[in-house]
Amino acid sequence: MDLQETQSLLFDLIAIDSTSHRSNEPIVSYIANRLSGSDVRCYTLPSKEEGKFNLVALKGDPRDDGSGLTLCGHMDTVPADSAQWESDPWKLTSRDERWYARGSCDMKGFLAIAIHAIQITETTNAPLALLLTCDEELGSFGAQHIVEHGLPIPLPNQVIIGEPTSLQVVRLHKGHLSMRVDIKGVAAHTGAPHLGKNAVIAASTVAVALSELASVFETERTEESAHFTEESAFPVLTVSTMQGGSAINVVPDHCSLGLGLRLLPDQDQDETVSRLRQTIEQSCELPWTLTMLGDNPTLLTNKSAPINQW
Repeated sequence: MDLQETQSLLFDLIAIDSTSHRSNEPIVSYIANRLSGSDVRCYTLPSKEEGKFNLVALKGDPRDDGSGLTLCGHMDTVPADSAQWESDPWKLTSRDERWYARGSCDMKGFLAIAIHAIQITETTNAPLALLLTCDEELGSFGAQHIVEHGLPIPLPNQVIIGEPTSLQVVRLHKGHLSMRVDIKGVAAHTGAPHLGKNAVIAASTVAVALSELASVFETERTEESAHFTEESAFPVLTVSTMQGGSAINVVPDHCSLGLGLRLLPDQDQDETVSRLRQTIEQSCELPWTLTMLGDNPTLLTNKSAPINQW
């Protein structure tokens, strides 16, 4: 494999801002154009959200028996606050014999390797495929859409997922449940605040209560906790966003909290969410609702499974 060509690919991929809140059409078009003329068939698949796409590429004939190899990864990244970076996050930078940029590891580095691999691989009896998804960072919504709607062609059953695990098989992983708490207050002019009910203040009280619950979670362990580092051997609850109010001189009649819950693979999701609801109910004096936004399920395979013996 040509390291210089892979670096060039990575440089271009990094320069395309594919942060999850943006349309990923630019990076999908770039990859499809890059593969054009290389005996690779590309399929652009609309996903759940407008402007979001999954991408399938195949070299060789599709096989019903599942033979061949699929290289799988996601095209989106989390946001990058450039003020916290020593270099431009959207420009691949070499420093201390490493490459730095937003997504260089998770996971545009793998995308560059996979794209180059399918370009240079000669067509053989066993097909080589790429399965590239959108919105992984938001809750694997692109992958969920494929599960629900299927693929245009059969892909090889053997899959390498290019998350940064140094090609070590991962048998268990926390899930990620994203939620939103909406609190409804009553608007009023701040000159007469007694006529209103402040949803931001109520949300702040809820946020503190959930933070206290998060501290309780940090003390809890399950049987599978032993397989995680001590720093991560517990369920993690995070109050991540707060949005509310319309003007400084108006008592806010609404406020929303964005929550993330990362459960251990042997935890009961319904039971834990029930504890969240109870905490909100006990700390909020205004009407509220809890909405599930995304459910990235936990991973837990049997220790004795053949794949875990590698």
